[in-house]
Amino acid sequence: MSIRSVVRSAVGAALLVNAVPHGVSGVRGRPFPSPFADPPGVGMSSPGVNVGWSAANAIVGALLLRRGIRSRGEAVAAVAGAISMAVTISYHFGDVLNGGRGLRGTLARRSAGSGPPRVLVKLTEPIANALAGRRWFPLWAILHHRGRKSGRTYRTPVAVLPTVDPEIVLIGLPWGRNTNWARNVVAAGSAELTRSGATRSVSLPRIVESAEAAALARPPFRSLVKRMPAAIVLRPSRINA
Repeated sequence: MSIRSVVRSAVGAALLVNAVPHGVSGVRGRPFPSPFADPPGVGMSSPGVNVGWSAANAIVGALLLRRGIRSRGEAVAAVAGAISMAVTISYHFGDVLNGGRGLRGTLARRSAGSGPPRVLVKLTEPIANALAGRRWFPLWAILHHRGRKSGRTYRTPVAVLPTVDPEIVLIGLPWGRNTNWARNVVAAGSAELTRSGATRSVSLPRIVESAEAAALARPPFRSLVKRMPAAIVLRPSRINA
């Protein structure tokens, strides 16, 4: 099992889930939001456009999963990808159909410096806590840190991005450099990271811009990192368990 196969399983399953609402609306002859509307993902597209978009998602998802699920890690990744997509589109389309802007509104709040919607955090938190830090799911980890003001200890699920240098830990900050846990880690100068079943101390935290972060990430992940406003870079030290 490789990180690439884990990502392929997660993305393939997510695309198959995303095909469902567009396809159902299309075959029922109902307009539905799509990336081709104005604004993308918020405006309504015709049933025909949604059928086409559903088919594209289904075909690409099937191609990504054509080799099947061959390990526990890939199975977990497929389940996580499917559930995460289901939660995300449930939030997005539910908000859009009720007059909101869905994820576009979330991105606007991110630009303004606020955090993710509480409802989205609450929906995804059980999935993240169940999978993060497990030996068979290396992309998600648990960061143990202390509040810079409260002094309380926290455990935050984070996505650790594969890097070109194994001596660097790179974590994306999709909600910007003012993310609370990142500020806690920078203030403390260190934290504990549980990843792949082992806990390791990390130190020398730096918050970097997307361009520098993308240069540190492995090529398949660089386009993803470039879309984030910032990332945090840390150096691992000893393994504690």
